[in-house]
Amino acid sequence: MPGATVSKPLLNLPEGKVVIFAMDAGQEMSEHRAPFVATVQVLEGRLRFGVDSAEKIMGPNDWLLMPANAPHRLTALEPTRFVLTLFKRE
Repeated sequence: MPGATVSKPLLNLPEGKVVIFAMDAGQEMSEHRAPFVATVQVLEGRLRFGVDSAEKIMGPNDWLLMPANAPHRLTALEPTRFVLTLFKRE
């Protein structure tokens, strides 16, 4: 969607959650935290993804692992789709 960030849950279980995101170029998510270990895998496009003080440019098939409660932020450098997987613990 032009000028927007949209997301759709693909799976939502007590053990974990899988969400697909689509971001237009220039869209950002400001720094935030999640209480779960998570992975991000880019399907298409490019992201600037920061975790703690490290930043990484990610493209198709790139993925990263984020520790629980790690501060992270991202910017779509071009129209991008990625999958976020949260691993919940009881």
